[in-house]
Amino acid sequence: MRSMPGADTQQRARAHRRGPARPARPNAPAAGPAAQAAAAAAATARDHPDKGCGGRVYLAVAAVACSCYLNALHGDFVHDDIPAVTRNRDVVGAGPLADVFRDDFWGTPMADAASHKSYRPLTTLTFR
Repeated sequence: MRSMPGADTQQRARAHRRGPARPARPNAPAAGPAAQAAAAAAATARDHPDKGCGGRVYLAVAAVACSCYLNALHGDFVHDDIPAVTRNRDVVGAGPLADVFRDDFWGTPMADAASHKSYRPLTTLTFR
């Protein structure tokens, strides 16, 4: 099989850019058992990234995050929840769904002078 013209020149140029080959260190200290164990553990973790703690860490994080809101499940409305949720015609479904995208957060049309101009249709849809 014939090589392409200039292939040898390209290989030499690549080798030149990499620099001279370094000889092995003849007097390098032998790795002890602890270093060998650490290298084996690193190789195992690199070869099997899904092994180890598995999903337990994710499950623990999710459990802690959910437990933060357990006391809010049976709570009453507070502050501005009544006008934002129970009196908002976009939330209770008194108007068409398209009004959610035309009205502000409080259910007032955006073009109205009394509008708060707080446009949050996705938040309103989560209440609906």
